[in-house]
Amino acid sequence: MRAWRRGCGPLEPWFRATPFAAASHYRDRALPVPRIAGVPALAVRLVAGLPAPSRRTLWIFDLPGSLGLWVGYQLRRRRGLSLALAWNGWYDPRGVLDGREEIPLLCALGRRLPPPRPAGGGAILFDSHRHRAIPDGEAARAGLLDNRYVLNEEDAPSIAQLRAIGIERVRAWSWREAAEDVRTYLDYLGGRLIVRHATDLAGEVVAHAGASARA
Repeated sequence: MRAWRRGCGPLEPWFRATPFAAASHYRDRALPVPRIAGVPALAVRLVAGLPAPSRRTLWIFDLPGSLGLWVGYQLRRRRGLSLALAWNGWYDPRGVLDGREEIPLLCALGRRLPPPRPAGGGAILFDSHRHRAIPDGEAARAGLLDNRYVLNEEDAPSIAQLRAIGIERVRAWSWREAAEDVRTYLDYLGGRLIVRHATDLAGEVVAHAGASARA
């Protein structure tokens, strides 16, 4: 956890220990920690397309768990930037949020994170899987723990808190259409700060792949 948290600076109050605590108490001790061969091309492309960080701009990412971790890892490697992991889900092998991908990746990437560099700006990562759909069918639902959650006012900084650390602008990226909790938060920030929000990154990825295939 310390490796992920290092470098969060004034955004550290919104870094959550919840996924790391859940990993420590996880009921399935047989989860393998993967060997890291390279950063997935999708994470490389997403990070390469980001603007230069600014001390006056907060970045917010609402991405699926494992992709978000890879983006955080690549941001640290290429930009020296640390993501405040604002994840409040308690992973459970019996839950909708089972953590079978996220927990091993948290551990594996945490061992390889380089030290942060003074890069300016700050970033918060939400896990878009907090709204994951419950599988259809009685068999799938039987005994399933609904450990999903929504963001609340304690999961992200207020306007006053952002202004206190010098933030004037917000850039946000959502994997799909904006979730209601993120949209509500960004609407609130937009009352006093300049907010830009890009949605449906997944659709852009599909379009890019199609264009590359036709080239």
